[in-house]
Amino acid sequence: MRDTNDRQLLQEYATSRSEQAFSALVGRHIGLVYSAALRQMRDPHLAEEVTQTVFLRLARKAGAFRANVILSGWLFQTARFVALETLRSEGRRRQREKKAMETVCESKDDPAWEQIAPLLDVAMAGLGEADRNALLLRFFENRNYKEMGEALGTSEDAAQKRVTRALEKLRTFFARRGTVVSASVLAGALSSSAAHAVPVGLAASVMTVALSGTAAGSTLTLGALNVMAWSNLKTVAAVGVCAVTAATTLVIETRQVSRLRAENQRVLAEMGRLQKARVLEEGRIQPSNAELERLREAAAEVYKLRGEVARLRGAKDEAARLRGQIDVLQTKLKQVSPPKEIEEPQLTAEQEQEKQVGIAKLNYLKHWTLAFMMYAEANEGRMPNGFEEARQFLPQEFESTFESGEFEIVFHGSLNELTSRKTYDPSRVIVMREKLPTQNANGRWIRGYAFADGHSEIHSAPTEDGFGDWENERWGPTLRSP
Repeated sequence: MRDTNDRQLLQEYATSRSEQAFSALVGRHIGLVYSAALRQMRDPHLAEEVTQTVFLRLARKAGAFRANVILSGWLFQTARFVALETLRSEGRRRQREKKAMETVCESKDDPAWEQIAPLLDVAMAGLGEADRNALLLRFFENRNYKEMGEALGTSEDAAQKRVTRALEKLRTFFARRGTVVSASVLAGALSSSAAHAVPVGLAASVMTVALSGTAAGSTLTLGALNVMAWSNLKTVAAVGVCAVTAATTLVIETRQVSRLRAENQRVLAEMGRLQKARVLEEGRIQPSNAELERLREAAAEVYKLRGEVARLRGAKDEAARLRGQIDVLQTKLKQVSPPKEIEEPQLTAEQEQEKQVGIAKLNYLKHWTLAFMMYAEANEGRMPNGFEEARQFLPQEFESTFESGEFEIVFHGSLNELTSRKTYDPSRVIVMREKLPTQNANGRWIRGYAFADGHSEIHSAPTEDGFGDWENERWGPTLRSP
């Protein structure tokens, strides 16, 4: 029933008490729960009891889960809590009687696993819920990234990135405690050793305990106790047979074996006490490390904000400088008026008309140059690419017999860069010109130009193509002769 998700199976069991639905849940997750219990209990029989208790609690709470709960994460946490409760109830007597099965949960062929196994569950418990669920689905239940994405409600790529980040956090956790392993080695150790083989018959025992426990409504029903007792009885019987066989074959050096066994139990008890003290100490240190990390992140954010403030102050100063330049240009523009008539030879009607056209052309170029500079102030010094971008900066009373299509913008660089370079004189950098020169009554060719300092000129040449050398001396830093 892999196509049916955990939430649907829980809902089906909660509403109709479907044994098939609950059996599917047990089959999916019993390996995860048993492995977590075995790492902490170090006793396969106690791990079976913890597994049964966890699924019994799952059966009772089937209808109370949130819609977005990740069942693997809940089962892992519950297995950890039940294991801790069982260890406390067993007491020191049970700790001294632990058997050599303590080594079952460690891989003899994998040194990395031997280093990380004792603190793996503490490290997993310290992760955030999303990171812990990602690792449980990937390494403890062996799901691929597509199945992980469906369970977590994300894409395959997002699920893979979540696993990578969670592995890095685990690597950091172990590194701070003296165990240095790379993320790839950590992933390999988890893949090969995190999940243990489930004992034969455990799933059936879990089903019987869980279903009988929910039917009776008690903490552990008589049927469940009978199942557990029968499992333990079979185990005790098997151990008894082995003990009798060993007693019959090994009758030599009994006193020495007893003495070594007692010494071994004492050493194991001392190791257990030291391990517990170490876990408690690490539990106290972990919040301090989290607070330190939070303060470091806050300090980095403060430095970032300081840099942003400095940048904004610089931008404000630059804007004030450009505004001052524009105010000066606007003052000059208001002062622009046709040149006073000076005594000069009497002009013909055609020459007088050419003079008035030239004056109008100069004013037209000045108005557009001012509009370009105002546009540059509003756009970080960048000159417009076309007349329409700067049209909004023309004065409302602006009227002209000329069309913008008769002129072209020849400087498209940064006005700030131009004014900041000492090698360029703004009064000698062309920003706009008349597209085609015209011939006057005297036979010379004339052409209108606007410059980066705001003034305009009409230049003449003897031939139509005689403007090239003069223009080449007045191009800006980002333009070459067209």
